[in-house]
Amino acid sequence: MSAVMRSVLVGRRAGEQGYVAAELALGIGLLLFPVAMLVITLPTWSERQAAGRAIAREAARTVAVGGYCDHAAAGAVGAAMAANLGFDATDLAVDLDCGDGARLTRGSEVTARVTVEMPATRIPGVVSVGAWDWTAVHTEPVDRYRSL
Repeated sequence: MSAVMRSVLVGRRAGEQGYVAAELALGIGLLLFPVAMLVITLPTWSERQAAGRAIAREAARTVAVGGYCDHAAAGAVGAAMAANLGFDATDLAVDLDCGDGARLTRGSEVTARVTVEMPATRIPGVVSVGAWDWTAVHTEPVDRYRSL
């Protein structure tokens, strides 16, 4: 049997070489790696959103129960909760809307805005690339029937 007949039966021409190794490396580098980075980063976004909502809720509640518009107390609650939830307190900012140091009246409202930095891509323990801010807002009413 001639070499031409053998190559036709096998399905390739004589002298052809495959590039499977190069295609595999390109496939992993261009397709699999970006998808894996997105899959690794998605839980971080959800975790930061839930943390922002919880911190906004607790900061507003702490100030409403305290009776004074205390920005320092709200910031302390935010820093403590961020540390407990496992991320840096510099990645969030707590802002209150209730006046400055004013005594809160019955039926008034305290609004806490917590802005959390969301990493665009994050490989845990290695690197965080890019970010944007996400804000959670919670309004807590001051109890109408509380004692003065």
